[in-house]
Amino acid sequence: MKDIHQNFLLEAHLLAKKQFGKTFPNPSVGCLIVKNGRIIAKSVTASAGRPHAEEIALKKIGNKSIGSTMYVTLEPCSHDSLNGSCADQIINSGIKKIIIAKIDPDKRTNGKSIKKFKKNKLITMVGKTSKETYKLNKFFFESLKSRTPFIKVKMASTSDQKIARKDYSSKWISNKASRNYAHKLRFESQAILTTSKTIIKDDPRFTIRKNNKIIRYMPVIIIDRFLNTPMNSKILKNISKRRVIIFTQVRNQKIIKLKKIGCEVFFIKLNSKKLFNLKEIMKKLFNLNINNILVEAGGILFTNLLSNNLVNEIHLFTSVKKFGAEGKPLLVKKSFKNLKLKLTFERNFGKDIYRYYSLGN
Repeated sequence: MKDIHQNFLLEAHLLAKKQFGKTFPNPSVGCLIVKNGRIIAKSVTASAGRPHAEEIALKKIGNKSIGSTMYVTLEPCSHDSLNGSCADQIINSGIKKIIIAKIDPDKRTNGKSIKKFKKNKLITMVGKTSKETYKLNKFFFESLKSRTPFIKVKMASTSDQKIARKDYSSKWISNKASRNYAHKLRFESQAILTTSKTIIKDDPRFTIRKNNKIIRYMPVIIIDRFLNTPMNSKILKNISKRRVIIFTQVRNQKIIKLKKIGCEVFFIKLNSKKLFNLKEIMKKLFNLNINNILVEAGGILFTNLLSNNLVNEIHLFTSVKKFGAEGKPLLVKKSFKNLKLKLTFERNFGKDIYRYYSLGN
């Protein structure tokens, strides 16, 4: 026998999946309103996270919502917004039944909407297809739990685990198909974390391109101990089109120049090992509403993030090339094969092998 509720929820999940990457810092949520077995409204979280899917769906149909059923992939919000909370709007709409895939872990909601629905005599079901909501919006659930951003590290390495030649003369390690897939990883991230060293060596654009056309300038976070990021770097040339956040340990005249062109600059003290406190930086970023980060830098930052237990996922592209013992290592004083990783997905891009690993879950 067909499970009607599950089928409608899975359709709502498909809507959410298509929108993923556009709603940060909010999760991507899908919503359907069904009456007499027929879908009368479909919606998904708007770009930049507002309005929410439920509000959009209700607005589409007005008083046709009376007596209908709503299917939504995450518990509707209970906190106030411009037009009242989604929970209140649903109650006032005349919807008689609501099917929710997963409870919202945000303490402003976290079961409060469900209690409201039951109190107002809405038939309420929770939990069906909850794994689908978590799988898509894992960053949201995990960042709320840790109060730090969800961190994904993207690296390209040779078969002997080197990420560059000794003189940094190697521009590309992975092939074009791998690099195209890396743009998908960027699209599914809110911001890129890098270092001034990477900017000086590579002068990256950190854009998302489709058919050789730039479709997004990624927000960039730079760890820059001595404020060495060149003022003429591609990142800063396009600052009017993106957010740039810099963490440094120095206070000098360059800060004034950087702030004048639009950079956000934060002073961070070094710890007893003369290193940045990465956990402090992550807490600061979380408080700046950044909760899904893709790391594109070198082996030193990768190693330090791992040492601080700050990595959630690793996306590794391995080519058939070899750079030999003098090449720059993937990890510093650590062996990749000794890491406790769960291989989640693997595929080939030509001769390159792409592996996606999960940590700590």
